[in-house]
Amino acid sequence: MTGEELQQARAARWQALQPDHVSSAALRAWVREIGFAELPALEAWALEAPAWVEAELAALHLIELAVWPGVHRYVPVELLEYIYVAVGDRHPRSDFRKQASRGQISWLAAEVFEQLLAAPGPLGPADLRERLGTERTSLLGLERALAELAPSLKVIRVGRGIWRPLVLALPRVPAAMDQVSLAAAAAALVSHWLDVNICDTEAGIAAYFAPLLSRSRIHDALNALETARQVTIDTLDGQSAFRLVTAKVEAPL
Repeated sequence: MTGEELQQARAARWQALQPDHVSSAALRAWVREIGFAELPALEAWALEAPAWVEAELAALHLIELAVWPGVHRYVPVELLEYIYVAVGDRHPRSDFRKQASRGQISWLAAEVFEQLLAAPGPLGPADLRERLGTERTSLLGLERALAELAPSLKVIRVGRGIWRPLVLALPRVPAAMDQVSLAAAAAALVSHWLDVNICDTEAGIAAYFAPLLSRSRIHDALNALETARQVTIDTLDGQSAFRLVTAKVEAPL
């Protein structure tokens, strides 16, 4: 297969998955199929998509990911456990303090997270500023603190400008750390990617998932899927590549 043929096949696959009718329920189902959606593509399908996405975030049907630098992607809650195993904290109610002491996150980010943990509902930067003190914080500083917490899924946005700790909004997701191995999570994410994108090289898959998974994890996931006969070897512009044997697969444990 050539790169041009792959692009044509991906366009046809995308077209096949795109809903025929426009509605918020159709958008939710579409994102569930494609797994990682970007707002411009959704908005090209329906001008109402941004408003619907906000409603889906509030209902916890979709989750906004700020894992990729400069890009927000939207995923169905069904994929979230695998993503959390890759980037999240094993003990989200306490790990943030150790991370602040080690300089992995700022002390302001740790204070923000502590306030969110104690709050009865979602908070925005203005609410947090009132709680932490208007003289010692700024809205910009608090927005940056929230941006520090989002990539590791400590917090998720649940509406325009309001945030909630994931451990409070969806407590079953952090619990997946004790139920799903990193190897299984990587295999599940890779198989979903291949289901939508048809075929890719190991380097291409690793580049896409670089913010979540190491190259060695991608390599091991592909080996596990190949051993389980869930992927087959193909070629892409003369390089070894992988495609799913079936449309949907279960991740090997």
